[in-house]
Amino acid sequence: MPGLYAGVGDGFKSINAAEGMRGFTLGWLPTLVGYSAQGFGKFGFYEIFKDVYRNAAGKNEPKYRTVGFAVSSACAEFIADILLCPWEAVKVRMQTATPGTSTRSGVEAFRTI
Repeated sequence: MPGLYAGVGDGFKSINAAEGMRGFTLGWLPTLVGYSAQGFGKFGFYEIFKDVYRNAAGKNEPKYRTVGFAVSSACAEFIADILLCPWEAVKVRMQTATPGTSTRSGVEAFRTI
């Protein structure tokens, strides 16, 4: 099945001709908000979960430290991905919707989702 564009250069030319530079930056707001929230969730909750699992292990904490760090990381990433997903959905909808069927505003797109 042939692609939408003959190649990357052809894709860039088509987007630039149809939308100008705005076409290359479409979806930057939900990307910024989403990945900021994910970073906050990943690093912020990791520190919280480290303390939770450290306290749960009690006096055996040194023995289970590596496992505690791994579980803390997994739990934090789970929350971080939940924080990212709605914003990623907004970005994808903005970028892939047929012109005229979806808003070009990140704020309006988030409200519709």
